[in-house]
Amino acid sequence: NWNGPDDPECPRNWPKSRKWLNVLLISLQGTLSPIASTILTLGVFDIASEFRLLSPYTPALPIALYLVGLALGPLGVAPCSEIFGRRPIYTICFAIFTILNVGCALVDNMAGLVVLRFLAGVAGSAGPSLGGSSIGDLFSHEERGKAQAVYGLGPICGPVLGGVIGGFIAYGTQGWRWMMWVVAIAAGVVTGLAVLFQKETYAPVLLQRRKRALEKSNPGVMYRVEVGSQASQVFRQSILRPLRLLLFSPICTFMSLYLALVFGLLYLHMVTITLLFASQPKYNLHSYHWTHGTTGLAFLGAGLGAFAGVAFCMKYSNPSYRYFAARYEQKTGKATRMPEFRLPFMQVGMLIVPIGLLIFGWTAEYHVHWIVTLVGTAILGLGMVTAYICVQSYLVDAFEEYAASALAAAVVARFIVAAVFSVVGFQLYRRLGYGWGSTLLAFICFVAVPIPFLLGRYGPRLR
Repeated sequence: NWNGPDDPECPRNWPKSRKWLNVLLISLQGTLSPIASTILTLGVFDIASEFRLLSPYTPALPIALYLVGLALGPLGVAPCSEIFGRRPIYTICFAIFTILNVGCALVDNMAGLVVLRFLAGVAGSAGPSLGGSSIGDLFSHEERGKAQAVYGLGPICGPVLGGVIGGFIAYGTQGWRWMMWVVAIAAGVVTGLAVLFQKETYAPVLLQRRKRALEKSNPGVMYRVEVGSQASQVFRQSILRPLRLLLFSPICTFMSLYLALVFGLLYLHMVTITLLFASQPKYNLHSYHWTHGTTGLAFLGAGLGAFAGVAFCMKYSNPSYRYFAARYEQKTGKATRMPEFRLPFMQVGMLIVPIGLLIFGWTAEYHVHWIVTLVGTAILGLGMVTAYICVQSYLVDAFEEYAASALAAAVVARFIVAAVFSVVGFQLYRRLGYGWGSTLLAFICFVAVPIPFLLGRYGPRLR
């Protein structure tokens, strides 16, 4: 085991500079995969034209299948990280991700593009699925709120940045292939940085290394690691753990379903923005008539809200956790660390999301100036990222050693729903319009608002 609580080799005792360098690299990987998910949003019409596609659904398949890959990848990535460690999974997956995106840029048929995008999603899932657990490896409960906020920027802002970047590439090059080249180049750079600077953070793997080093220097002595199990046993237990948690753990189920709703709304928002700010109206829906290149800038509304949410969580998440921990100790006389101390922030985020939806939907419906509509998207982004960061932190705190599996369960749910919304979600607004379509979604969000209140009351028993 570690040589006491202050062992310098324990990741939680590393110098701040080493910890935050790892957080930066983890966050880059957790941001690039979502960027790649939406960078083709403004390129789907070019894809339809080049491959002569007639169905309104088919051009969206490269986006949807990429999201399905992001959903299914964690089922293998998470257990492998608990056997081989975080670092090799990150580096190998992102090296493969780079190669597959080069293939996407060169492919000459739709079937090949769809298959390569699916595989790229599987490889790129390491960033979204392992980031939260890697931060849990590095920081204690009281310290990890700020790091989770930094990492949480990627999964929400990544899709927004993908839309913005894709818009400028579409405007400057008039081709979707350069969108894939940009992702491939960025992935190659991130892979190189990970190989050079990223360190292993998973305690059982580090302790196994210490065991082997001790046995090598003391051939006559056998050592045993107090944490972790044999690789084959870990894999058998872990390969189905994300699905078991998703289906049979009430806490994981509730949190995963809510994250699925948030991400479904996010990707539906990306599709809706391309309709609302298109140069020409589509499906008899109102348009603000922005140019093809500047349409991507409309994604910045949600992006600015997400940045505000991250800043809010970075400043207040850790103090809030300590405040509720101190209040609990004062009330009960027992000092303890509970995931439920994260819930107040989640309650704030869950209340903000439907407000943003209603402002966005009805200002678009009545053709109010676009700046007001983007204020609604900013409020939506603020609520989304606040709720996301709190759910991520809650799952890491609640499942500790199995955080990677719990987060993998959440990733599976959220990207499956996002894939469905990205393909067929536009039909909601096509049939109901911006106002009533957003009202329906806001109502669903309001139904979910009691979840954190119930978890605050019954969470300890459910765990």
